[in-house]
Amino acid sequence: MILFFLILVSFILGFSFCFALFRNTAFYNLRILFNLSIPIGIGVSSIVFVLLSIMDFTPLLILFVQIILILFLFYNNLKSKPYSNYTIINGGISNLKKQVQEPIFLLLIIIYIYAWITNAGIFFFDSVKEPHGLWDAFNYWNLKAKIINRSPNNWPALFHQMVSEDFHPDYPLLQTGYIAYCWTFLKNESVWVPITISFIFTFCTIGLLSASVSFFTNRIRGLIAGLTLLCTPFYMTMGDSQYADITVGFFYLATVVLLTLARDEPIIKLQLLIAAGITASLCGWSKNEGLLFIACLIISQLTLFPVKNTRELMNEIKYLILGILPVLLIILYYKMRIAPSNDILKAQGEKTLTKLTDCSRYATIAKWYISTIASFGKWMVNPWWFFLFGVLYKGINIKKMFPGMIANYTLLVLMLVGFFFIYIVTPLNLEFHLSTSLHRLFFQLFPTFIFLYFLSIGNRTSIT
Repeated sequence: MILFFLILVSFILGFSFCFALFRNTAFYNLRILFNLSIPIGIGVSSIVFVLLSIMDFTPLLILFVQIILILFLFYNNLKSKPYSNYTIINGGISNLKKQVQEPIFLLLIIIYIYAWITNAGIFFFDSVKEPHGLWDAFNYWNLKAKIINRSPNNWPALFHQMVSEDFHPDYPLLQTGYIAYCWTFLKNESVWVPITISFIFTFCTIGLLSASVSFFTNRIRGLIAGLTLLCTPFYMTMGDSQYADITVGFFYLATVVLLTLARDEPIIKLQLLIAAGITASLCGWSKNEGLLFIACLIISQLTLFPVKNTRELMNEIKYLILGILPVLLIILYYKMRIAPSNDILKAQGEKTLTKLTDCSRYATIAKWYISTIASFGKWMVNPWWFFLFGVLYKGINIKKMFPGMIANYTLLVLMLVGFFFIYIVTPLNLEFHLSTSLHRLFFQLFPTFIFLYFLSIGNRTSIT
């Protein structure tokens, strides 16, 4: 009951926060809003808990601060004049009844519900079998949460002293911080806390993907997009492993969805650019790869200079950075004042140049990239042929690709290039590092790729 209450508080915090950002736009979509609200609320709650615990706030006082923040957001939402002409898209009951009469839509609904229930069952079956998650979960994320919970006044000093590469105290604290926050109130280290958090991020990723594709195209395509994740065997394995890859993958997707929403009409919605910046910064608060994502996100926007007015683009980037900056400053404080140096960065030295000029390393990594893409997801049949068939059958809508979609695809490419060069300079055994992490890095980007893919193929249909 206490855990449900804490998650409810986080949901209300996230919902009021998201609604404040969506308030002055010409639309709102409850499915998108709901699937954004809980993870963003968890992210904000994690930040509040970590910051205030550093300042020796008691748990009740931390909860009180969150409630005050919720009341402030609600008051601000009520006080501000709302947009006068909301359009509730994908929300019409009559349109839904009309679509239910279509056999293909009804069949997809049945398959989607069946796949959702089946995957939820698999998730909890695996969670009961491995309640502490897999290696990274109990050795990194949950272990650090235990240290915070057991030493609430001294954990920053303990983190700073732990320089073991096996512990990775420099890893960001979104998932760890929220687990510790819940354990503090429960007064026990229940395994159901990390299990529940992983469940939320796993199925909110599916929900956000399906809802956002439905919003930009149609409900049938949205259901197929959601089913693509639900039917990827490796996806549920990553979800119930309690790894932070599912968390950072959600925020990758949320950032790209919000960027696309901001640029969906001729008039740019600047507050949604701020929202995209916030979710991008939560990537950095989730995993170290999220910091690479922030850098790639900013660089990817520069590709729009040839097709957009320079002053307008710089203004858009300004609002994006405005959303990123608050959480990024907290991350930098954590990295510089509490956590020891990252093991990969710390190990860089004279050998780095040698690695960068070693052609055999490039060949090895390229080989792993190709083989991992070919076997990705552990499907019985390689899914990339289905994606290729979609392109050949429906074609690519070049008009829709400009300008924002070009930046989004550039972002994905930059991330893959960034991962590539991290492997080039890694101090770890290259084959071992690739075998234990590359499939997870691809997995992080997979929901975002599916979103962009379904928006890019075929002609844009009317939104119903």
